This record gives sequence, structure tokens and C-alpha cells, in this order.
Amino acid sequence: MFTTLFYLKVIIGPLMVLSVSYLQRRYGDRFGGWLIGLPITTGPFILIICLQEGVAFGGRTAHGVLLGQMALVAFCWAYAYAAARTTWYEAILVGTVACLAVGYFVTQVKVSIWISAAVLIVSWLVAMKYWPHSDVPDQKITPPHWELPVRVCVTLTLLVGLSALAPHVGAKVAGALSTYPVIASVLGAFNHKRFGPAATVSTLRGLMQTLPITMGIIFFLSVVLR
Repeated sequence: MFTTLFYLKVIIGPLMVLSVSYLQRRYGDRFGGWLIGLPITTGPFILIICLQEGVAFGGRTAHGVLLGQMALVAFCWAYAYAAARTTWYEAILVGTVACLAVGYFVTQVKVSIWISAAVLIVSWLVAMKYWPHSDVPDQKITPPHWELPVRVCVTLTLLVGLSALAPHVGAKVAGALSTYPVIASVLGAFNHKRFGPAATVSTLRGLMQTLPITMGIIFFLSVVLR
């Protein structure tokens, strides 16, 4: 079991990051945003937790991931809103503060899976309705050589670190922490610095557009794994 978990942690997450990075470079920033909106890190994380801690713990972790999607929505909207008005590092700071504030709040409140899903849908609808406007053609991205190894290393650290912390911080908190948009932060900062704020807004909008798919997958896992 240890060997299986080790290979899952080392291979699945980084492999997904490599695939997304290649497709984004080939098809553009909006398409890259669509891909990172899918559960490319939280999906493997839930699988690893199920194998490591049991199905019931995995179900509670999936509920935490569902709650964490609200923090992800807050990050994307706050980052996109700030990107047009500030530098890339200030925009990341604004998005991270919004993400952590919402994440802390939702993990302190005890609500059912169904209420969590309903509030998440409303949050997503509000964010999309008031999404910052940006007219920018989709761009094919050529990242620097150092960025891909950074993405892989951060994803690997996230999977290994959170799976180790999960038994100590609890399923819900670990699940919520796993939704912090590490890849979106790296990708958004790079796009903002190289191509301007409009490219970041475009990428994050792509992420938001595919988020309902992730919501549905995580909600299903939250229900069936309990």
C-alpha cells in the first residue's frame, strides 16, 4: 500500500500538470484556464486520502474540497478584479487574502453537503455576473523554462504535504486547503507580467467557466463516499 500511495503521489498530480501545461501552450490562455478549472489536483488528492485514511475520511475530505471551492471562487474574482488595477504581486496578495478569509470562514461553519453545494452555486453565479470585463484575443503562451518544473514541484509538494497533514488537521480543513489555486497563481502571475492583466482575467474566466464540472464531480464524491 505504501508503494502504491508513493507512486500515486509522485506520478498522478505532476503528470496532470505536465499535460495541462502542454495543452495551454498549444491552444492558449483561455483553454489553459478551462483545464485548470478541472479537479487536476483535488481529484488525485481525494483518491490518495481514500487509500490512505479510508473511504469515510475521503468523503469528509471531499466535502472540505467542496467548501474550498467557495474560497477558489473568491480568489479568482478578487484576483481578476485587482489585476486591472494593481501589479501582479499585489493582485496575488488580494486574491490570496480573499481566498484565506473565505476558506477560514467556511471551515468553521457546520453545514450539510446540500447546503454547501447550494451556497457554492450562488457564489459562482454572483462572481460570473460581476466578472471584470476584458476584451482580449486568446493568446498562445510560451512560458520560461523554469516555470514547468516549478508547477510540478509545487503540485507534488501540495499532494504529499496535505496527505501527510490530513490526519492531524482533519478531513474538512485538509480538503479546503487542497483547493488553494497554486497553478492558477503561478499561471496568472506569469500571464499578468508578460501579457498584461487582460490575459490573467481571460485565464481565470476560463477556470471559472469549467468550475461547475468540478463542483459536480466533488459533490458526487462527497455524497457517495460517506
